[in-house]
Amino acid sequence: MGFFDALLGRTKPVSANLDRIFRMTNAKLTLEAQESYLPTGKAGVCFRPMVGNSFANTEKEINELLNLGDESAAGRVTQSEDEYGFRWITVQSDDFEELVTRTHYINATLNDNGWGPQLLCSAFGFKPLQSNASSGIRDLYIVYLYKRGTFYPFVPESGEKRNTETELRIKEELKEDIVIEKDLSQWFPIWGLPLR
Repeated sequence: MGFFDALLGRTKPVSANLDRIFRMTNAKLTLEAQESYLPTGKAGVCFRPMVGNSFANTEKEINELLNLGDESAAGRVTQSEDEYGFRWITVQSDDFEELVTRTHYINATLNDNGWGPQLLCSAFGFKPLQSNASSGIRDLYIVYLYKRGTFYPFVPESGEKRNTETELRIKEELKEDIVIEKDLSQWFPIWGLPLR
């Protein structure tokens, strides 16, 4: 960053560190032990879709490779569009390490094919243990911000409200496992996540 960039308040964006996604396996263990949360078996990658054959070919490559040789994987990689026009590629797996690996693969494939600027975030779903469901504990999502290379917890409640108290507690629990986004203004609510 040059002198004039600093003077005018322009900052250089943090480059994505996709290998940080693999640290979600550590976060999973902490969430189970400290907070009684289990993975839902779903994760999603959100991006701005582009028009054109090149982008369509990249999406096709992702779908084909993630389902390659696994007949039981039919329907385990799906695509949807949210109300804001963003596309989600959702992956399902009971094996959390496989879920993390597939999520990393989707991000890396889009990035390697020149679509990195279109990537927004990835999200991993967690649910409370059945025994704690009556205690008011809500579903939890750990969100990875592609352009910042950081994570934050998101705990939605009904009526497009969020449980910030739980989010801040989870932040403290996970600070040794994943790189937590320090700027709370970047902890965007993502309503209608397609991970239920």
